[in-house]
Amino acid sequence: MSLAGAGETDSHAQSLGAAALALLLEQMPDAALCLLDSAGTIEQWHPSAEMLLGHIAAQVEGQRLETLLPEERRFEAELPRALFEASARGRARFEAALITRAGQRRLCTLDLTPRTDGHDDVIGFLVLLRATGPRRAADAVSANENLVAAHRLNLTRATDEPAWMGIDLAGRIAGLGESAARWLGCDTEDTLGRNIQVCIELRKEPSWPVVLHRAVRSAAPISLSVSPAGADADTPVRTARLLPLRSAEGRLNGFTLLIEAFDATRLPETATATPRLPLDRASDRAGVLAAAHDLREPLRKMQHNARQLQTTEAPRMSDDGRNHLAALRSAADRMQNMIGGMLRLARIDTGTVAVESLDLNTLVDEVRVDLALLIEEHQAQFEVQKLGVIRGDGAQLRALFQNLIDNTIRYRRVDAAPAIRITADSDHAGTGSKIVYYDDNARGIDSPELAFQPFRRDAGASDTQGTGIGLSLCRRICRRHGGDLRIERTDETGTRFILELNDLPDESGAESD
Repeated sequence: MSLAGAGETDSHAQSLGAAALALLLEQMPDAALCLLDSAGTIEQWHPSAEMLLGHIAAQVEGQRLETLLPEERRFEAELPRALFEASARGRARFEAALITRAGQRRLCTLDLTPRTDGHDDVIGFLVLLRATGPRRAADAVSANENLVAAHRLNLTRATDEPAWMGIDLAGRIAGLGESAARWLGCDTEDTLGRNIQVCIELRKEPSWPVVLHRAVRSAAPISLSVSPAGADADTPVRTARLLPLRSAEGRLNGFTLLIEAFDATRLPETATATPRLPLDRASDRAGVLAAAHDLREPLRKMQHNARQLQTTEAPRMSDDGRNHLAALRSAADRMQNMIGGMLRLARIDTGTVAVESLDLNTLVDEVRVDLALLIEEHQAQFEVQKLGVIRGDGAQLRALFQNLIDNTIRYRRVDAAPAIRITADSDHAGTGSKIVYYDDNARGIDSPELAFQPFRRDAGASDTQGTGIGLSLCRRICRRHGGDLRIERTDETGTRFILELNDLPDESGAESD
């Protein structure tokens, strides 16, 4: 057969395969496909996934799959752990509720299969999504791991005492030895919560996601050639070893990076020394991130035990005992929400910003679609005038308006349907800054001077669910966009917020506080 004929045969076979796949998925309305890259970012969103969850490809491609998880689960690292387990074993399964375009939760099972290149490196994953029935409570919750002790246990596997760094399952730095900090040229606190690729450059390997997957598939530590990111070309390249970090039960918790031994206390202090990395001075936020992550495991254990008591012991309890158990579960759930709020606040300041040109009217319309069920349920009314275009982070600005609208409906007056009016200051039309007025007819705020404090709620809000994080997060987003959020007036007839927003430069990593 000629080469041309062979090519036509392959093309025909591929066409038949695609047609057969489409036909199969048509017969399975509760099944869908998508492709991820090695970092868990959505590369291809199959039409079947759009049918299942409602999101169109243009909305989700380029986003991490975690963005489809409920807010309280996005930072639990269960999905990254499943991806690494798929790399190690050839397949893994993950169960979770996924958020549809309409804002509903769809319970799904995700079967993950790694895709490899010619060098047998994992370059991505094929994901089969299947909608399932009601989710079962977790059968077991792992006990809290002492990650610092676990990293030090990994060090005993080395022949000497190298500089070390802990990496979590999302590729962020979770711990750092003093000698490694000196080598990087920064304080230990400066790097916590930062992405590993921001701090350390790979000299020979393709990317950090690829080598992390390579590590979980290897039976021995893998060797890497590394240098501080942004270092001069004549900075010595060092050898490092990467080891998976597992619990005694074999549960993957992250990675340990061991950099070859050197006398970090004698690094030169001359003008030719490796410059300090341009890392944010954010030790307080790093501390929040570390504490919040450490709190989650014992909290999940407490919630699991409370569920077990509810199932097995509640029928034999007195009324007082059942009331105490219900109060315990309620307090644990509230703490879970507060920890999620702490993480969201910290990541507004430390996360990267994806700058794009955004029509604010289109953005508000998208938020209204996402909240359609809530808006329809409470008959909320909107008046939105021409707001203009701004360059900013779409995800953050959507969260800004979503929190404001959600607050208006959540704290509505009993005698009136929620009414929202959003206008812009015409004096700033066509400039790089926006003044947006957000007026509502909700209950008003008892103490406006304290409204932006995290976890603070008005005394009259005890009948309303929430953590008190929304307005604080909104102000952080406005400040990240070079502006601010303030309350112009508030009383029993409603509140007027003033949103100041500025265009962000194309490469925005700086904080505004």
